[in-house]
Amino acid sequence: MIPLKAPHASRTQLLISLVFVACILLSTSVLRAQETGGVLRVGMNAPVVLDPALHANDSETAFNRAIYDYLIDIEPDGSIAPNLATEWEISDDNLTYTFTLREGVTFHDGKPFSSADVVFTFNRLKEVGSPATGLLGEFEVSAPDANTVVFTLSEVNADFLYGIGSRWALILPEGQNEPNVLAEGSDNPYENFNGTGPFVLQEYSPENRSVFAANENYWLEGEPQLAGMEHIYIADAVAQVDALLSGELDFIFRVPSTQLARVDSGDNVDVLQVPTAQHATIRIRTDEGPGVEVAVRQALKYATDRELLNELLLDGRGIIGNNDPIGPVFAAYYADDIENQPYDPARACELLAEAGYPEGLDMTLYVPNAFEYPDLATILQQQWAEACITIDIQVREENLYYDVSNAENYFDVQLGITGWGSRPIPQQYLQEAYASDAPYNETRWSDPELDELIAEARVTTDEAARREVYHRISEIFAERGPIIVPYFAPMNGAVRKGVEGLQMDPYPGLTDYRGVSITES
Repeated sequence: MIPLKAPHASRTQLLISLVFVACILLSTSVLRAQETGGVLRVGMNAPVVLDPALHANDSETAFNRAIYDYLIDIEPDGSIAPNLATEWEISDDNLTYTFTLREGVTFHDGKPFSSADVVFTFNRLKEVGSPATGLLGEFEVSAPDANTVVFTLSEVNADFLYGIGSRWALILPEGQNEPNVLAEGSDNPYENFNGTGPFVLQEYSPENRSVFAANENYWLEGEPQLAGMEHIYIADAVAQVDALLSGELDFIFRVPSTQLARVDSGDNVDVLQVPTAQHATIRIRTDEGPGVEVAVRQALKYATDRELLNELLLDGRGIIGNNDPIGPVFAAYYADDIENQPYDPARACELLAEAGYPEGLDMTLYVPNAFEYPDLATILQQQWAEACITIDIQVREENLYYDVSNAENYFDVQLGITGWGSRPIPQQYLQEAYASDAPYNETRWSDPELDELIAEARVTTDEAARREVYHRISEIFAERGPIIVPYFAPMNGAVRKGVEGLQMDPYPGLTDYRGVSITES
């Protein structure tokens, strides 16, 4: 029998966690503001990396999205909408993008927003090596006047606007080289948390909560509708569900599939479900250890029964695609004729022997304590045991696992499970993780043919031609790729009744709270 609970937390630890959470919530959130719009309480993991240009996960994105604005917005459906830029023009040769900026916008400290801030922000993205540069490519940015910004590209970039609206491209005030750093000795310790965004930071307790008040001078008339917002930091997903059902939270995202029935049975709670390109990757490094051998990568695929994983972990709600990030949600680019490796443990053993491992593999699998991933690791352990692969499972807290300053982080371990949030375009995954020089190339995969195709897709504006490029990319992943994508999962969230106007983004950290209100207290 396959257990559905990973052995990573004792009952005593869970009780201690729940008591701790209850104390936090009772002391910080029982009394809700009675002002019009109310205060929205959102449960999530604690952020670690606060720099707007470098943040890596949903809680960090949500923190920055509250304080800062984007030049343009990428909507939940992947469309592009004006924001701090009201309009833009693209030259006939697709090398010059001219943006007209919104007038009358101010930062939280009262400083007027201008083109100088945009120029500073995008130059800083390059200086700090932000992942945004993967989509932006090479560019120069200038400001002919206070309300106009011009980007000049060195080559055509079919996805340049998605780089402009990428989650790291939040607009900073000119000269703010160390944003989101507490100002010690200042009357306002949050003076460096200075954006044009809909909320103003009032309190930040790293392991507890962040408290935001509505920006009374926000440029969008009538918004935000909320009087404020609180981010309540709760590491355990089950404890988040407990807090929501007990009325101590108003909204949570990334609800584990094992908790959906419980949430759905709540009297005052609605389940939210959004189709996404979100997926886990079971990945192995290719620069050292067994993953150097293509036969080992193939063996891992033959050792994995993806259909069974989907049924056991998601009750069949996921979609089985290819072992690459171009999921079925990207219908125009998805290759539905790829021959993926079927579940065949005997073939896996043969391939391992061919690769020089006649006695099989013995490895450690690292996994974050998020979603159903610990359970995924447990089932993999059982499946792989039949395929001559023995693994020891090491579960790590999510925010620490994705913090590369820790020794055992997602980027450096030989074998690991990494959660990839949804992206609006497949090119973003490829440039962030699979090009040789990608900032998140955790597998260290360096494939010249793949690099050439990723670069070709980047400059290809003809949709039919681009589709052919992506098809070949999917073939390469199937032939020699170092990742397994068990399924593409929907994003599950839950919200209390009385919360109006909340549309959860496929990448929930990007959820826009400006039009949200609370009609019940």
